[in-house]
Amino acid sequence: MKVVPPIVAAVVVGITLGITYPLFTALLTARGLSGTAVGVSGAMTPLGMIATAPFVPALARAFGVRRVTMAALLGMSAVLAALSADFLWTAGLRALLGAGAVTVFVLSETWISQVVAPSLRARTLTVYTALLSVGFAVGPLLLTAGTTVLFTTAVLAPLIAFAVLAADKHPLPPTTSGRLPVATLLRGLSLLLVPVLAVAVFDTVTLQFLPAYGTSTGLSPSASALLLTGLLVGQVVLLYPLGWLADHVDTRLALLISLSGGALGALLLPFLVTAGPLGLLAVGAWGGIAFAGYPLALTLLGDDHAGHNLVLANSAFAVVWGLGGVLGPPYAGTALDLLGPHGLPAALATLFAAAVAVLLFARTRKPTTTRELVTVA
Repeated sequence: MKVVPPIVAAVVVGITLGITYPLFTALLTARGLSGTAVGVSGAMTPLGMIATAPFVPALARAFGVRRVTMAALLGMSAVLAALSADFLWTAGLRALLGAGAVTVFVLSETWISQVVAPSLRARTLTVYTALLSVGFAVGPLLLTAGTTVLFTTAVLAPLIAFAVLAADKHPLPPTTSGRLPVATLLRGLSLLLVPVLAVAVFDTVTLQFLPAYGTSTGLSPSASALLLTGLLVGQVVLLYPLGWLADHVDTRLALLISLSGGALGALLLPFLVTAGPLGLLAVGAWGGIAFAGYPLALTLLGDDHAGHNLVLANSAFAVVWGLGGVLGPPYAGTALDLLGPHGLPAALATLFAAAVAVLLFARTRKPTTTRELVTVA
């Protein structure tokens, strides 16, 4: 199938990052680096993503989506080989790892939107996002395999994805459909960038703070960890129903349901965490419904843009997602300082409510699609 190569590429990168994030942290900590130094080193990968994303459209336009994706995979393998050769302390290499990763993510999402039938776009992107989540989850599960095995896997995985892309002979649509000024693009995408930011903050904050929140409400450490497991399982298995709704009814309605569910779930979180098994199921449902906002926003991009404009739009999404990862923890931390433990659900509910308000405001105005909102030069 035409969508298999880009999905394989993105999932492989997800597995690679899932391995390297905790592995590098453990190795640097074992060498006696301070927590601050380890944290700064870890920040290099997302910062590399943010810094690189704006340049991906020009690269794709000059060399093509397939070639640039394949080059990024080769580059990631080379960087990982250098890191495995005792260069973990080199922050620039970790930034380059992020550069390769964001290139693969942006172009894979563009690739999928270009080749899939519009009637299947939302379901395909929700499946892609679910598999990507599985990829990130698989990495940590491999940590018991030993450092040599982990580095070998991380170095070889991008090469396997490279081979899959090289073997694919399906032609891709051109990416030169016109020139779109970045400022104009951002104005046109404003109704989607806020939901993407909300989901990005939700993803980062729940990974970092949800187990601690459970403990603060009186749950045992194991029960608190189970909350995060349930949330992540929900993000894998519950995306597809909203994708089906988007394909069969209306994508904007599905996105509105996703964002509203994110706000409602956050408001109910203090009650759900102490509600036993049913509460755990509800937390999983919250995770799936809220996280679906990202593939649904991607679906709207694919519906409203094509070619180079789509690469630009996906790059904007990548930058906003990276910013959400950077800004989310301090945002949630400030809410915890001001409001106590329940500042976490309050912060998430506020952000999702803001995204709902932006989407509702956009629905009351004309034009109603991002294509109409943007003037192509």
